[in-house]
Amino acid sequence: AGKIMFEGKNLLSLNDAEMQQIRGRRIAMVFQEPLASLNPVFTIGDQISEAITVHEKLAPEALRARVLELLRAVGIPSPDERLGSYPHQLSGGQRQRVMIAMALACEPDL
Repeated sequence: AGKIMFEGKNLLSLNDAEMQQIRGRRIAMVFQEPLASLNPVFTIGDQISEAITVHEKLAPEALRARVLELLRAVGIPSPDERLGSYPHQLSGGQRQRVMIAMALACEPDL
């Protein structure tokens, strides 16, 4: 069996709770095909919010502001309007930017 080392820890030996602490907060990834990675029944605002709330407890107003900040940072036009959009309503490039926003949501180290 192999190893996946991150900061001296073998990630393959960690339990689910330990991996939850690393996933998103310490390590994030952007998948190749965002349409397959984004949930078609939730808006992009909901999906980015979920990525944040797994690791941070923010008031609804602060959470919305953080999501808008991320969408602006990755160059999504009219982020206020896009919060309520579903993945199929975005272009391929916009979906990729949403995935990047989700990866950056918790400011991971890697």
